[in-house]
Amino acid sequence: NNLPVTHIFSLAFSFHLSSLDGCIDWSVDLKEYHVLAGEPVRVKCALFYSYIRTNYTMATNAKLRLIWYKNKGDAEEPIIFSGHRLSKEDDSIWFRSAELEDNGFYTCVLRNSTYCMKVSMSMTVEESDEGKCFSSKIRHLEKAEITHSKMINCPDIEDYLAPYKQPQMTWYKECERVEWRSSITVNTTHIWIPEIEEGDGGNYTCELQYGSRLVRRTTQLKVTALQTTQPPKVLFPPERQDTVIEITPGMPLSLDCKAFFGYSGENRRPIIYWMKGEKFVEELAGHIKESEVRILREHLGEKEVQLSLTFDAVEEADLANYTCYVENHIGRRSGSAILQKKDMYRLELAGGLGVILLLLGVLTALYKCYNLEIMLCYRRHFGSDETEDGEISDEETFALEILPDVLEKHYGYKLFIPDRDLIPSSTYIEDLARSVEQSRRLIIVLTPEFVAKRGWSIFQIETRLHSMLVTGEIKVIMIECADLKNVINYQEVEALKHTIKVLSIIKWRGPKSNELSSKFWKQVVYEMPAKRRETLSRRQVCG
Repeated sequence: NNLPVTHIFSLAFSFHLSSLDGCIDWSVDLKEYHVLAGEPVRVKCALFYSYIRTNYTMATNAKLRLIWYKNKGDAEEPIIFSGHRLSKEDDSIWFRSAELEDNGFYTCVLRNSTYCMKVSMSMTVEESDEGKCFSSKIRHLEKAEITHSKMINCPDIEDYLAPYKQPQMTWYKECERVEWRSSITVNTTHIWIPEIEEGDGGNYTCELQYGSRLVRRTTQLKVTALQTTQPPKVLFPPERQDTVIEITPGMPLSLDCKAFFGYSGENRRPIIYWMKGEKFVEELAGHIKESEVRILREHLGEKEVQLSLTFDAVEEADLANYTCYVENHIGRRSGSAILQKKDMYRLELAGGLGVILLLLGVLTALYKCYNLEIMLCYRRHFGSDETEDGEISDEETFALEILPDVLEKHYGYKLFIPDRDLIPSSTYIEDLARSVEQSRRLIIVLTPEFVAKRGWSIFQIETRLHSMLVTGEIKVIMIECADLKNVINYQEVEALKHTIKVLSIIKWRGPKSNELSSKFWKQVVYEMPAKRRETLSRRQVCG
């Protein structure tokens, strides 16, 4: 028994020489004690467990005394053990019922006339959260990836287990007794979950009966997604393509970068930043700044974040390529945006349109006030121009008379023409959609008047009709009757064409196309449903 004691003194002597106050101070031990108010707790002198190679019995045999102090501010006061609520037992002090006033640091000093060593232990006493069986401030934290296995232990209960006796342990989740699913194993000191599910996250409390008191420990289980094996993904600006943003110099601008980060560990923050060429934002002019990283959405540790690049007022020198980079421990990706000056002609056009609209408003007001006088004046001076509309008349005649007449009478198709076959009513749109559904083809005749009046817009407004075009449920034959590029609304017609999945376009080239032997009619018949002559009248085509 003398060898370990001799070792203590040799160790103490070497530290004693370097100690200013004659006592080796190990400061605060890493182990912290956490307890709920009203519960028992044992605070052990850490010297015998981490700092010297001996135990309490050997130390007392070597005539060393163990003295306890409680830190109060900068001072240390000796602890008076009453025996009722607080007592000293060998190398420990026991609180039979901890109270909030017991919070603080407890120092144990091992000494004699020539030797002194001390260390402090931290103890935190907390009240339970309102309506809960635990305090959120002193929970243990555990993490588990979804679909993986996990064991949840009842921590720091060794001092409360009687040897050779089965402890009386009860497990709770969110402070309630639960019926665990069959795959979960609930043991005395732990819970085994073979495959973690999202709903397994939460607070697990183990409750041990210790004499007349209860000892409770709570573990918060945080469920996360699986560790990512991919770099982050840039959502905007899109990866592998440059996004052009037109701006007006002198105006403020906020350029947002959005990205998705898979779960890569609790302590890894999203790495996202903007660069202009080879320069970081910190190297740019003072009117360009980077915002804080915003978390837009988060689920199981996976995050969608946003970082904004703000310009107080865009300058000519700012017109360049800006790249947003995102990184994690797997790799890096990026998306770029190019700032370009907005074409001035668009501003001039907008201003011109504003003047035109204002002028139209004035003319409309004048017309409402003097419409009779205006009409009489027009007829006197411009009456000869009323019939000079031959080209448009040819197109309308073809669309309304020639096309239906040839398809029905010559080729034997049965047409449904809304203006002819549908009675206006409150269910007009529904009746029209139903008739189109029953048809094999949809013929849209594009005349200048039809385009200008947006006659085609019903196929964008009515959901069912639009769906039929987009999904290809019906084949569309579009007949263009003239050069429509200069007709207002033509660009919208072009956009409509791109949404139609099954589309054939046929050009009508004036009166010469009306001849039955023309190539035009061959193209039309080719696009119509193939059938035998005698069964033509049973098929339907919407025109």
